[in-house]
Amino acid sequence: MRPRGHTLWELVTVITVLAVVATLASPDFGRLRASSAVTSGADRLLGALHFARSRAILRGVPTVVCLSQDGEHCVGRGARQAPGWIVFENTHAEFMPVRDPGEPILRRHRLEVPAALRATRSAVTYWPTARAGMTSSFEFCSKIAGVQPRAVIVSQTGRPRLRMGPARGSRVPCGP
Repeated sequence: MRPRGHTLWELVTVITVLAVVATLASPDFGRLRASSAVTSGADRLLGALHFARSRAILRGVPTVVCLSQDGEHCVGRGARQAPGWIVFENTHAEFMPVRDPGEPILRRHRLEVPAALRATRSAVTYWPTARAGMTSSFEFCSKIAGVQPRAVIVSQTGRPRLRMGPARGSRVPCGP
């Protein structure tokens, strides 16, 4: 009777085949991961903008969605890129959104690594009146080539929408 088990050569052959399959799949896996990060970021920002708009109207307090480097403060006025954003109540109602001590952060998000975010404005303020803030476009790109960008566009009325592909008028191509 032959002993049960596998020989060393059988194990080496299986491991070699798995290594070849993993090597062939890794570029597609990286692209899939990058595409997922871009889509997830755009969807989350769209949700954050809807949340901020309804919160401003329901609570009667200006609510801001702004790009953030550290998850605590808005980036400066000239900055157009950041790895994430925050949503906060602007209880002091400054025209230029600055998060003051005591103003609660309602939501924060940091992008997954292969995704990048740039915007035409660094912040959108929703006021509790019928007036929105201003128009803005947020473009999500990938640092990996071959991934379609997504754009979140805020209209003059404050309604955000999702666009597949780059924002109109985008001069800088996405990519590595």
